Amino acid sequence: MPSRIVIEEPRAGMSIIRFEAQQRAQHILLIASFFVLAITGLPLKYSDWAISGWWMGIWHGIDNVRTVHHYAAWVMIATCAYHLTYILVSRPFSTAMLPKYSDIGDLVQDMKHTFHLSKEPPKFDRFSYRNKVAYWLVYPGAIIMVGTGLILLYPTGITAHLAGWTLPLALIVHSDAAILATGWILFVHMYFAHFSRHTFPFDKSVFTGRVPIERYKEEFPLEYARVMAAEGFRVPSARETEPSEWEELPEVESSRPEVETSIPED
Repeated sequence: MPSRIVIEEPRAGMSIIRFEAQQRAQHILLIASFFVLAITGLPLKYSDWAISGWWMGIWHGIDNVRTVHHYAAWVMIATCAYHLTYILVSRPFSTAMLPKYSDIGDLVQDMKHTFHLSKEPPKFDRFSYRNKVAYWLVYPGAIIMVGTGLILLYPTGITAHLAGWTLPLALIVHSDAAILATGWILFVHMYFAHFSRHTFPFDKSVFTGRVPIERYKEEFPLEYARVMAAEGFRVPSARETEPSEWEELPEVESSRPEVETSIPED
């Protein structure tokens, strides 16, 4: 089984591989397509604003803005299809992102810790309840945006089979859902993914796939213990002192090749 532990050079520490190449590619495609959809879709929704007129002038007209918006939409649709194909053909099939009863307990413990009602933070596994909420919200959001977007893209064919009021309804749902999605990304996802105390000011793992081992140990302690045990390292218990036990690990690992091509998941 490929190792998930990577020794950085020069001796800057150790990392655990969290995302493999295909997962990073899917995330980057989703980020890029969403960004382009946002900067081209919002001016169309608020076309009467002065700043929208200025922005569309940079693109040399509203027709170009619409065309880029449509191309970005097809990229997002292709990315969603890519992701669904990826998870269906992956072996073994990962269950790490599936909601579990323990997520409720993690939420409660997280609230207690946040409001200083408990000194003990929640102990997350591979994905926290926050990760799961952010992931699963994409599915209904994508269905709504793609469905209403296709109605607006092919109005003649749609109204040949559906009532005429379908078009204005689709426009309202599409544009308002886009505002909701943009707000979620800017104020919720960006905070937990990049501005939290574990990742500020930016989480590089979305591009590198690697997470520093000390951060992994603090943020995802359950999977950290499982990964280290699989690599043959003893994880000290909370009662044991932990002087710089990882300072000797590079020498222990020195005989192993650096392999970072895949991620064995649950």
